Amino acid sequence: MTSEVEQELDDRWWLGLRARTMESLAVDEFRVVLNFGEGSSLTIESAASVRLTATASPTPAVTLSEDGAVSAADVLPSLVDQKVLSSVAFKTGALRLLFESGAILTVPHGEQYEAWQLTGPTGRIWVSLPGGGLATFPGDPS
Repeated sequence: MTSEVEQELDDRWWLGLRARTMESLAVDEFRVVLNFGEGSSLTIESAASVRLTATASPTPAVTLSEDGAVSAADVLPSLVDQKVLSSVAFKTGALRLLFESGAILTVPHGEQYEAWQLTGPTGRIWVSLPGGGLATFPGDPS
């Protein structure tokens, strides 16, 4: 069993992003999009944090204002061109990506909104549900 493929486990999903490079970052008023190439992308519409090392304190990566607008912190662009070592979506609705530098991006579930959505390498989509939980939809088999 490896995290290089999409796979459902008891309490989480391996998202299949292992060894994929974060190719770009796009920010607009209500979302931040991390692109991993070949159709794989992570859309964040809520607060997120980054730990630069496993023992470092988390720092804001994405902040959310009262009107729902998001902004990306300066730390987020430092992840561009880095490979993903581990990508996990927990069935609680939280997401964790570990990058080759040791940085860990974490997105908890949102209380009122879908905090994040990921389209994986096979086209499968995962959505963090408001209040917790995880929905997943299979990719197009064609």
